[in-house]
Amino acid sequence: GPGPKAASLSLRAATADQILQSVPKDMSEELGSLMQQTGCESVNGLRVILLGPPCSGKSQLAPILAEKYGIEQISIYDLVGEEGAAGSKEVEKAIDRLCDGERRGRGFVLHGYPMTIVQAKEMEKRGYEVDVVIELLRSDEEANVWREGRMVDLETGLVYHSTLLEAPGDAASRLQKQESNSKEAFEASLQAYNEEVEKLRTFFAGELVQVDASLSRGVLPIIRDVSQALDGICPIDDSMLLAPGGMAAEGEVYNFIKGANKGIRAGGLLSHVMGLNSYDVSEFIPFYVSGQQVGWLRKTFAKLLDESQRAKKTKAFEFQWPGCGIDGVPQMGCVELHPSLWDSSVEERSERVHTLVKCMWDEGLIRGWRGEMQSVSQTFNSDPVLKLERGAVPYFGVASYGVHVNIFTEDNDCNIDVWVARRAKDKPTYPGLLDQCVAGGQPSDLGLQENVEKECIEEASISEDLARRAVPAGAVSYMYETRKGMSPKTLFCYDLRVPPSFVPINSDGEVEEFFRIPLTEVVQSISQHPEEWKPNSALVALEFAVRRGAINPDTEPDYLDIVKMLRGCK
Repeated sequence: GPGPKAASLSLRAATADQILQSVPKDMSEELGSLMQQTGCESVNGLRVILLGPPCSGKSQLAPILAEKYGIEQISIYDLVGEEGAAGSKEVEKAIDRLCDGERRGRGFVLHGYPMTIVQAKEMEKRGYEVDVVIELLRSDEEANVWREGRMVDLETGLVYHSTLLEAPGDAASRLQKQESNSKEAFEASLQAYNEEVEKLRTFFAGELVQVDASLSRGVLPIIRDVSQALDGICPIDDSMLLAPGGMAAEGEVYNFIKGANKGIRAGGLLSHVMGLNSYDVSEFIPFYVSGQQVGWLRKTFAKLLDESQRAKKTKAFEFQWPGCGIDGVPQMGCVELHPSLWDSSVEERSERVHTLVKCMWDEGLIRGWRGEMQSVSQTFNSDPVLKLERGAVPYFGVASYGVHVNIFTEDNDCNIDVWVARRAKDKPTYPGLLDQCVAGGQPSDLGLQENVEKECIEEASISEDLARRAVPAGAVSYMYETRKGMSPKTLFCYDLRVPPSFVPINSDGEVEEFFRIPLTEVVQSISQHPEEWKPNSALVALEFAVRRGAINPDTEPDYLDIVKMLRGCK
């Protein structure tokens, strides 16, 4: 764990009152209003990185954001200590601690790390995901001015300045300058940051928001700008409303949408179904292979793809940009597999595309490399026309598939109880959230029933004989946009009725607990506490509830819209 220096720099000890007392009285009222304005109830917790040169105000801003959005603040010094942060020996241990499921589930604001592109890629490799990166822009000269007077309250971790932000009287005896404030340490850190910052900007291009952090602006305008950026990213509680067409953060962290023109009730079931059917197709162009549309590319990514292809002097794709045709009719444009590959085998096509995609990943233009290939086809049952690196799939907007199994009991009076799983806190995605007991992606080399039976055995220790009784009951389709691109998904739903004595047992360590509750309570839970559910699992549960009458047109005014949107119809 962190040594004494790290403990002295922990910023998590400051209370809201202490934060308000850390600024002049004429600023505290507005600061208090800013801090109380929004409570983030993101599915995975809002995950923020504060990027910027040393002494750019990251440590001052972090506790304010943590209080405002109800997330944890983490300094790299909390993880590896002041000395360890400068080296690399403790980096892997630090990242493992940063990425543990409990922290990931609460959300956090991280500052002081990463400082290099190597560190950023290592964090991604270990499962770290971020919703937004705030870069604080401050000149080297102003950063040095802040360094010269910068002091830390050893009890609260709050940052003050000898002339620009004086500490309250009761904190004076606790103030201390840190070793990292020395001119030599500052200049070394500043040089290292300036050498890496352009690479970091490119790597975080999809999440980056730049904010002017000049000392002349004062702290409140900076906080207002950062808050405005985060309020546009962070899903908000059910009592607050967003405009239609909101964009989901990567990992299916979605907005609760208010359809003002459709009379959708905030907190109603339909609003949660809409959250995973949120996209603006005008920002995309279709992706074709051999005359078949297989995906969507965000226009900005299509341009990067074109530029990369030109730079590498390869021919993997052909581009037709949006515009007007000869007859004046607007043309949507498209990206197609290059004609030279039309008659090639799937393997030859995939190799050329993969080479270009790998180069883009090396340059930080594509994120989330998986090292696995996914088959691409026009429909689920059609032959593959291409194989694509899984990490690139969101950028190309190709469909992905999975299976979910509703495990339930039913008595003679048709009362239905559903077995629900709570995901383990150390799961890379959606830690601690509610889920079906059995669910998984659909491999290209397995049939659906075969995959269902495999997942039943692996995830809930269901016997082979019982697993074979799972029956196909329909599908849930949805499509939403992320910062990477379009994400069309289809989940094949299976039902498995089990005897009252049945109790699932997890065998892969990915479930914290199983419990059985009435289907009506499942619906109530999703309606009142959607943030507790893995988003697509909530859709599967709602689809099951529709089929079994727990949601019906006599009691649910949005019934028809819910049914349509569970099939991916906007």
